[in-house]
Amino acid sequence: MTCKHALDLVEPVAAGDLIANSDLRAHFETCPRCAGALASARRLEAMLASREAPGAPARFTAAVLQRIRRERWRSEQQVDRLFNVAIAVALLLIVGGIFALMNLSGVLTGAADTWTAVATLSTQLARDAAPAVDTYIAGVCLLITALGMWWWAERTLSW
Repeated sequence: MTCKHALDLVEPVAAGDLIANSDLRAHFETCPRCAGALASARRLEAMLASREAPGAPARFTAAVLQRIRRERWRSEQQVDRLFNVAIAVALLLIVGGIFALMNLSGVLTGAADTWTAVATLSTQLARDAAPAVDTYIAGVCLLITALGMWWWAERTLSW
């Protein structure tokens, strides 16, 4: 047991929060510096226990309760705002759904146009990316090589 370790435990032992084990007790019995620190901490604890705890200021409790109520009210206001926005979005979705059901041919036409646009865009993207496929393959190979070397170095050179 070192003095540094024993001095770290002086306060909890003096307060009764920690029961000293045999090594710690032996250190306190043999080390005058640590024993003095323990005696001083015990005197301080006894003096603090003999004194009456000071009371809170007159308006302290009321001010704290008022602040708690205000914070709770603000958080409830935030929840209310979010709830109102969610209700408005839900109503818009319902109205949009009813409109879509009433105009089914328009919805089907819009879906078909969207599908055609996605197909055209994906074909164009594939055509544009085709010349660069060898670059992508080389990049993937380089990444795999780097990850393999990292894995090997971690296994071989572990501290």
